[in-house]
Amino acid sequence: MKKKPNIIVICTDQQRVDTLSCYGSDFVKTPGFDKIADDGLKFDNAYCPSATCTPSRVSLLTGQNVSKHNVWSVGVNTGDGISMLPHRLGDMGYQTGLIGKAHLEAYQAPPEQSQESVEGFEKGYGDWLGPYYGFNHVRLALGHVNYGMTGHYGAWLRETFSEAEIEDFKKLIPVTNQRSFGGEAYFSKLPLRYHNSVWTTDSAIDFLDEVNAEDPFFLFVSYQDPHHPHAIPEDCEPSVSADDVPLPHYVEGELEDKPPHFKIARQGELSQSRFTGTKYPMAGQGEGADFRDVEPHTAAQGRAHYYSMIGIIDKELQRLWTELEDRNLYDDTLIIVTSDHGELLGDHGLWMKGPFHYEQLVKVPLIMKLPKGHECSKIDTNQTVSLTDVTPTCLSIAGKAELPDEMDGIDLTSSSKDQKRTVFVETIQDWHALNCTTAISGNMKMTWYANEDFGELIDLEDDPFEVKNKWDDEGARAVKMKLLSDILNMKVKATRSVKKRISYA
Repeated sequence: MKKKPNIIVICTDQQRVDTLSCYGSDFVKTPGFDKIADDGLKFDNAYCPSATCTPSRVSLLTGQNVSKHNVWSVGVNTGDGISMLPHRLGDMGYQTGLIGKAHLEAYQAPPEQSQESVEGFEKGYGDWLGPYYGFNHVRLALGHVNYGMTGHYGAWLRETFSEAEIEDFKKLIPVTNQRSFGGEAYFSKLPLRYHNSVWTTDSAIDFLDEVNAEDPFFLFVSYQDPHHPHAIPEDCEPSVSADDVPLPHYVEGELEDKPPHFKIARQGELSQSRFTGTKYPMAGQGEGADFRDVEPHTAAQGRAHYYSMIGIIDKELQRLWTELEDRNLYDDTLIIVTSDHGELLGDHGLWMKGPFHYEQLVKVPLIMKLPKGHECSKIDTNQTVSLTDVTPTCLSIAGKAELPDEMDGIDLTSSSKDQKRTVFVETIQDWHALNCTTAISGNMKMTWYANEDFGELIDLEDDPFEVKNKWDDEGARAVKMKLLSDILNMKVKATRSVKKRISYA
């Protein structure tokens, strides 16, 4: 009986589409990423299900929209009762591995409440290597950069360095004298050889050493970068110069017709506004910073270091592809490369992420190489797709004939060029504060805010930079009603009662 194809999903954190040369960027060179696009497919209109990490990652691994799996924000544990891709592939005979960032549970919760508590696992996990949410081989890195030297990655660092040296590595060296706003550039004293991206690739190769060659494997390789802070090792030459990177795209006055929290965020006043809601700061914005104060040279440096963080990952991907080829695994493996969401990087006058569903934040790279023998010429790479499609596609390639009814995603290998579809992005700061859902269908994009009379409607064909909000335009009423109906239908589909009907009355 022919062995099922192996499956590798690569996920970065907070990566924009314009970080890759295969998507047309002319100031970055990414041959590692580009190889998968050259050998396979590049989807031009792929969207994340949420603009924050945990909800989007759970959607990727379940095939469900946020409203259905209900893991609605960072700081929320995924919990029991959710069937994920590794569970399903494990039932089909796959060996399953998770390397790097998971963020399926809360980082800042106490250790008795979260397996991914940074507080509880600063020095590592002892002998614990899984299982975890269906993954039987687990090597975790928690957090990012200076607060990411924890978990299995942190334990590995401590095999070489003392606690005092690691504390020194956590002290980032600013490139400019601009006060912190979330997108500034840093250097790190941590040598490149010990960078989390290098460790992630090393650990992925270790997984290949340990698996049984007779059975297929599913490997989820999750890099922590290019999430802020934008820091690169001192001994690493930046791959992108501040002189070459484009400055943020911002049109003076463009936030005047947007929902009020956009302008409030730009002014650094979110924490004092009604939009935060809970005791927790705005996800992706923290306590906020006045983005009007960011100098152009500081913005350029921060952006250059962000793109240079991608350069580090790209070299690691090249190393991983070479390893697969040397082991004769590359051709027979499904490889999907994507990210959980994007990053604003100063575009529209905003930085980082949050309830601002601009293309720079919610459109993600999605490239895929099918295993040998699978046809890809009929797949429409211009269609609107979602990270919810990753799980159904992997299950289909693995040989599952019928996909579970509870999935919102589709099998991308069976999609037709005539398929019309709406996909959704949901960002919830608080159930009693800011709660927004974006529907994207073709070139039209609409964001609905629960319990608010404002919203957004953008024609991406006429207005690709999303400067003009058509929410109140009379001529857009029909498309607005169509997308509102799509959102309502999605929400209703997600709210199925678990109570069983036992009689007529």
